[in-house]
Amino acid sequence: MIVQDVVFNSVEDAQRFVSQAERWPSDVDVSLGSCMVDGKSLLGVLSLGIHKKLHVTIHEKPEN
Repeated sequence: MIVQDVVFNSVEDAQRFVSQAERWPSDVDVSLGSCMVDGKSLLGVLSLGIHKKLHVTIHEKPEN
């Protein structure tokens, strides 16, 4: 699991993040307080807000 705090300073920053998250083979969660959204959803990420410190969790894909 990878955990990082991020701040999107513009809608374009959020778009770039979601574009990269969509390429990741496992789940990406973005949260603010108790609200958590799918990091592969632009609408979800933008609903948390711009210029706020968001918590990103990238879950590793289980090995088979």
